[in-house]
Amino acid sequence: MKFRQVATVILAAAGLLAAGSAAAQAYPTRPIRLIVPWTPAGTVDIAARHLAERLAARLGQPVVVENRAGATGQVGSTAVVQAPPDGYTLLAMSATVHTFSPNLARKFPFDPIDDFAVVSQIVSFPYAMVVPANSRFRTVADVSAFAKANPGKVSYASFGLGSGPYMVSELFALSAGVQLLHVPYKGAAPAIIDLLSGQVDFFIDSLPSPLAQVRAGKLRALAVTTPRRSDFLPDVPAMAETIPGFDASVWLGIAASPKTPREIVNRLNAEIRAISAEPAYVERLRSTGLEAAASASPDEFRAFLIAQKKYWGDFVQKAKIPLSD
Repeated sequence: MKFRQVATVILAAAGLLAAGSAAAQAYPTRPIRLIVPWTPAGTVDIAARHLAERLAARLGQPVVVENRAGATGQVGSTAVVQAPPDGYTLLAMSATVHTFSPNLARKFPFDPIDDFAVVSQIVSFPYAMVVPANSRFRTVADVSAFAKANPGKVSYASFGLGSGPYMVSELFALSAGVQLLHVPYKGAAPAIIDLLSGQVDFFIDSLPSPLAQVRAGKLRALAVTTPRRSDFLPDVPAMAETIPGFDASVWLGIAASPKTPREIVNRLNAEIRAISAEPAYVERLRSTGLEAAASASPDEFRAFLIAQKKYWGDFVQKAKIPLSD
């Protein structure tokens, strides 16, 4: 290639980089879509809407939450993978899609980490093991002892294979050395209805879901699944107090389309960190059972995702959970 041609290529590349940098500096200049790959009113949707409101105020552009449910979160997530890499299509990430489901499938439609420009964690919260208020079970030890004496007789509710309640309940079964009966439901509402009527023995779900029923005295919380007790239910033991080392923390995060400019990703991370320090925002989340959280950097969040994916992958192997095609 002649010198003039080489110079032309270099100048063209420099122009593209300059244009990309200018676009990142001006970002955002139009509304942003925040895709929630689940139905409205769930924990992911609630957290996403709280964040969207504050992001819009700080960025000076609307942040529109769009619910695109289907295929256990894969429909909405795939839409973000395929969106232009310009920072105007964001994803509300969840453990189900990015650490649970990929470990349960022989083939997955996208790489749960590398096919996204990950931005930051936004909230954390525990799961809680709950039983009806009149249940025979008063403690986690009661559940374990009865299940050991009656293999397959203690039932638990979930949203189906690969859902958070399923994975954490099976982690409990593996850790306690018991065999349980799995009863899948289409959502938290029907699961809690059957739990209240005694059709199933226990339900391990993200804390915001059963919290109101626990506070109303209709359900009894036996444990939370984080290593330490939760400020939301300080009198409820951590599962680790009965089963040392038990840890099933829950997280939600934000990601952008792959190859989104790093300047935009860094900007979004900085905004989330600032929002997570706002007292009104923190208190608003806490009123629904959520703790504000933010990653120090996109790289820190990525390292966290890799560790979480490995943690649950190791569990799937130990529990010998069959993989889906």
